[in-house]
Amino acid sequence: MNKKGYDTRLMVKCSQMYYEEHLNQGEIAEKLQISKSSVSRILSAAKKAKIIKITVNNPIKNQYIQLEKELEKRFDLKEVIVVDSMADEPEEIKKELAKASAEYLERIIKDGQTIGVTWGTTLNKIKDYVNNDKKRDITFLPLVGGIGETNVNIHPNSIALDLARKFKGDCKLLHAPSIVDDPARKDIFIQDKNIQSLFKLMKDVDISLMGIGYPLLNTSTLLESGYFTMKYIKKLEESGAVADISSLFIDKYGKGDNFELNRRVIGIDLEDIKKIPLKIGIAGYVAKKRAILAALVGGYIDVLITDENTAEAILALSDK
Repeated sequence: MNKKGYDTRLMVKCSQMYYEEHLNQGEIAEKLQISKSSVSRILSAAKKAKIIKITVNNPIKNQYIQLEKELEKRFDLKEVIVVDSMADEPEEIKKELAKASAEYLERIIKDGQTIGVTWGTTLNKIKDYVNNDKKRDITFLPLVGGIGETNVNIHPNSIALDLARKFKGDCKLLHAPSIVDDPARKDIFIQDKNIQSLFKLMKDVDISLMGIGYPLLNTSTLLESGYFTMKYIKKLEESGAVADISSLFIDKYGKGDNFELNRRVIGIDLEDIKKIPLKIGIAGYVAKKRAILAALVGGYIDVLITDENTAEAILALSDK
């Protein structure tokens, strides 16, 4: 007998029944005529006696797992998913991020949930990797208005509609621009009953799916939107803007109060983003490290999906 009083033969027999014969603890208890709690204690004792040794064969690069753990711990995140940096090719990284995002969504979404989306080229690719063959009782909706007249496939409405089709769910659309000339015009827009209805839904979103932009890296997209000039983009950066989430700009501390433009955005505001129960941030490529760090510091992300090189750069930057 061991120190706990369990016979070695009993520990071996119990362990074999559980791990080799795949009986559950209730079935073992019935066969051995002991309680389920006794079975649990015997298995624990067998582990301590090294009768049971559990080995996890990990096919994933160990450094990815470690990177994920370090980021989760440092920023108090629910989960981090790190993908390959694909030799730092931005378009290839976007595909890897989109694939990982689709797999994550398939794993976590539940019927009855509402998922809000922002805009961007990476989010637009997620639909290409969704593998779903059953109708889902879920609703997708945009968290911000449309971004100009070009590249409509990366607009929030298009992304929400595409994902709703892939998941065989419902979709609500926001028929409004992302940014208007002044706050007074925004007030006129949001008085519309349909827009008010969508704004109410935004406040009850269960999951947000958000890209993270870096102004000077997103220059071409911002210029094409018609809302920005190169002079204004540089002015934003000079004012301390290092990132945008849902067309809302933030500084390195995650604050957006100093940016007048944020008051002209038709969509969810920064404080309401923070209140969303599960906030998924999707962004990669090392040039975005400061933008992603600002979003993490600001509390806008619960789950981060990024690439290896960027993950390492974020950790190094946050050490400074």
